[in-house]
Order: sequence, then structure tokens, then C-alpha cells
Amino acid sequence: MTIRLDRTGLVAGHRNPEAAASAAEISTYLTEKLDMPTTWGVEVGGPVGTLHWYIDFADMAELEAGLAKSMTDPGYIEVIAKAADLFIEGRTKDSIIFMM
Repeated sequence: MTIRLDRTGLVAGHRNPEAAASAAEISTYLTEKLDMPTTWGVEVGGPVGTLHWYIDFADMAELEAGLAKSMTDPGYIEVIAKAADLFIEGRTKDSIIFMM
């Protein structure tokens, strides 16, 4: 069974182009540097300017290890810090989904 992490962030103001570029950079970093293949997309419907990142893990242990790896990786922390003002604080959400 696959575990999917779906992280959403709501873009601040009219910064969609910059946020999209940042979403791509975050996905590329996770995929290439941390070996966590990540895709991203823009929500159609719902709150305008909602971006999603998706990462699939084999099980909860792999998800936990991936989260620990990302939270301690200086390069990832730097990429996230660059994006901080592009998203509304407190409007980022993680959903963990058991894929069937």
C-alpha cells in the first residue's frame, strides 16, 4: 500500500507566477537531492491560488524518515525559506492518504 503526502499552500496576493516557480524548485530539490520524487500542481476550483505537492512513500516509516530528512537538510530549509513570503502563513496543510 502506498502512503501519499499531499501538502497544500495558499499563494499570497497575486504572486502566482513566483509561487509556481518556487513550487517547481521545491519539487526538483526534493526529487533530485533528497531522492523523494515529488510532483506539484495547481488546484482548479476551491480557493484560488492553492498549490499542491505530492510525494508517495512505501509505508509510514518511509514517510517519517523522509520528513525527518527534509527537516534537517540545510539546502531544503534554504529553498523553503526563499518561498516563505509567497504563501499565506498558517494556510499550509498536510494530508496523509492511504492509497488503495
